[in-house]
Amino acid sequence: MRGKHIKWSIVCLILGLLSGVLSYVYMRPQLPKDISFQKDNNIEPALVEDEKEVPFPGWQDRERKRPLAVMIDNAPGARPQSGLDKADLVVELPVEGGVTRFIAFISSEDIEMLGPIRSARTAFVDLAKEFNGILVHAGGSMDALEAIKNYKLNHLDEILGGSQVSTAFWRVPDRSKPHNLYASSDSLRKASEKMKYDNETASNYFPYLQEGETVTGKETNEITVFYTNRTCKASFLYDPEKLVFKRYTEEEPHLTEAGKEITAANVIVQFVPYLYLDGDGHMQLIMHGKGDALIFREGKVTKGYWEKDPGKVTKYKDSNGNTIPLVPGPTWIQVVKKGTRVDY
Repeated sequence: MRGKHIKWSIVCLILGLLSGVLSYVYMRPQLPKDISFQKDNNIEPALVEDEKEVPFPGWQDRERKRPLAVMIDNAPGARPQSGLDKADLVVELPVEGGVTRFIAFISSEDIEMLGPIRSARTAFVDLAKEFNGILVHAGGSMDALEAIKNYKLNHLDEILGGSQVSTAFWRVPDRSKPHNLYASSDSLRKASEKMKYDNETASNYFPYLQEGETVTGKETNEITVFYTNRTCKASFLYDPEKLVFKRYTEEEPHLTEAGKEITAANVIVQFVPYLYLDGDGHMQLIMHGKGDALIFREGKVTKGYWEKDPGKVTKYKDSNGNTIPLVPGPTWIQVVKKGTRVDY
């Protein structure tokens, strides 16, 4: 019986080989002439060129309106804030008590919650004028209110703006005054329309890198700005994978009310002269003239300077006097008093 099984196994093997040969003979004319069934170890896989990641795609093509220049609180009781992550430009400046305050320029995003909104200072008024923004604030220092009047600046003042303006703002119940005043981009746009302000004329913030231009400078992955009040210590950590600077406050990630991480394509540190106006610590920051600046892009720093003529836009230049183009994306400008410690 065992021999019979062996015999049939040999027969099946012969039939299988014969079937394979006949199939090849029949199919060979149908196959491409240059086909080869031999392994070629010399064939290299096709190379795919890596595309450079763009952290803020379509940045320069976004539809923009005239910027809302919103005064936003940065006292510890005001954190986390709302809307900073959606600003085209944020400038942080020191105010009395050593704490800092932001002015956020909102151009291309619809934002349901902006705030907490605070009062204006003269330097913020100058910045709103510089970038043709509609200043959004709740009162201000006497010199700031005088500057608004002298400049005939379009502005929305929750305290002194009257009923047409005040209805654009509201206070939230879960925070104490003065850290609880908010508005939305829509409510502010509607108030601007009532005031017959131009809402449509967009601003050109900065010159940006053109295709093919590269960033040069010293490699650096961390920036720390030591404002006078330690609760406002600001840091940025560069993420080489996402190509963004991540912002930190008091060593913790700076998150919005919605838990969104705040990032920037560019960080500028601008050193300015200053003088005290009174014993309460009110300062005048000298935002025109010329001074040192550090410009951070793509994890690199360029030492340069800023210069501004009265009524003109601030320019940031390298040591050779060439204007420094920025990476397309949000920019944070850290204005500091001359002599402030900055590590990088």
